[in-house]
Amino acid sequence: MAPFVYDVAVVGGGLSGAAATIALKQAGYSVVWIRPKFEVTDYKVGESLAPAANPILAELNLSHLLQSHKHRQSNATFTAWGQTELVERNSAIHLEGAGHIINRVTLETDLNMKATNVADRVVEARLSDVSERNGVWLLLTNNVDDPHRVSARFIIDATGRSQILSKKLAHLNITKTKTNDHLVAAYAFLKQRVDSNVIPTQATLIESVDSGWWYASLLANGALSVNFYSDPDLMPKGLTDDIATWRNLINQTEHISFWIKDAEFEIDSPPKITSAATRWLTPAAGTAYKAGWMAIGDAAASFDPLSAHGMTTAFWAAAQCPKIVESYLANDYSALQKYADAVKKGRKNYLLQRNAMYSYEKRFRNNIFWKRRF
Repeated sequence: MAPFVYDVAVVGGGLSGAAATIALKQAGYSVVWIRPKFEVTDYKVGESLAPAANPILAELNLSHLLQSHKHRQSNATFTAWGQTELVERNSAIHLEGAGHIINRVTLETDLNMKATNVADRVVEARLSDVSERNGVWLLLTNNVDDPHRVSARFIIDATGRSQILSKKLAHLNITKTKTNDHLVAAYAFLKQRVDSNVIPTQATLIESVDSGWWYASLLANGALSVNFYSDPDLMPKGLTDDIATWRNLINQTEHISFWIKDAEFEIDSPPKITSAATRWLTPAAGTAYKAGWMAIGDAAASFDPLSAHGMTTAFWAAAQCPKIVESYLANDYSALQKYADAVKKGRKNYLLQRNAMYSYEKRFRNNIFWKRRF
């Protein structure tokens, strides 16, 4: 018996994969979702959701997810960028409303549950091989004992910065990956002292230093997310194993270190490190032989967290999927090309904005980190 051919195979979990699966099912398409087994952790880095995400989530019928008490509105951000004093940037001026400081684990869990419930089939595995035959994608997963073979007319890469599907397409000379920088983030989540009576300020703070820049934000559960962004060769050696080095690094800040001490947060473990590099695909969508594909979220283009574009762009791309698939299945590739052009234009605009932001900080222009970005 011939295998069932799904309209769409979504490869990859996370926000973009779950949101795309939900959007496609709302539009009536058959969807197989290929993703690793979902594992819940205590914390996950990346909690700033821009106001521009609000209308997109409404379009996806997902606005209610932000009403959880585990998320909070973000009405203001304080920055010490280009000057030593803090400057407030209030989101009340945004027509879309306030942004949000989300609990990333909660939001991903809620999206995962909804997408799992609506998908026609969920394959908990990683993609090991992909090929095309007569306009149909043939996908093989890496389960040694029980490998899954899946067929679909259209595929979506939602595997994030790992770009698992797109890298396989790159080997077939269908797309190319470009890396613009090698930014990394050292991150930790701090808790207040158990006996503290201090009520910490609900705020987000960005502070530049000679070797990079810092981000700190109070989560709805009272934890303080603290991230340091720099290049790998500028990070202190052994940072992830040495709490003293982490404390010394934090103490090099003026405002964030004061906030930590004043609100009685404890630095009781060294940070973890993750990639925050700017990377993109060219193109981010198209046809391979006779079959269509697109990349969304960080798989299509990953941005410097300074832009706060990551999650919003992921939701935007997920919202485009039904229209693109509808056009493609009707043998009209114009929507697919329009999406690829939009990603390319967005990437160019982002690079201009990022360069302008880094150029605004002139105090450290002779330091290596900043020289690389001028």
